Amino acid sequence: MVAKLWLDPVALQKAGGFSRVELNAIVRLVEQKQEYLLERWHEFFSN
Repeated sequence: MVAKLWLDPVALQKAGGFSRVELNAIVRLVEQKQEYLLERWHEFFSN
């Protein structure tokens, strides 16, 4: 199972193996945590 999402703006890039309900839940979770995820992304890749 795979799900690739863009963080800004949050958008599903590709997915496989998840149901539509599961994908919707994943997207909602990423939307809720977008700021945190972006901060960690920049922190990790800035070093």
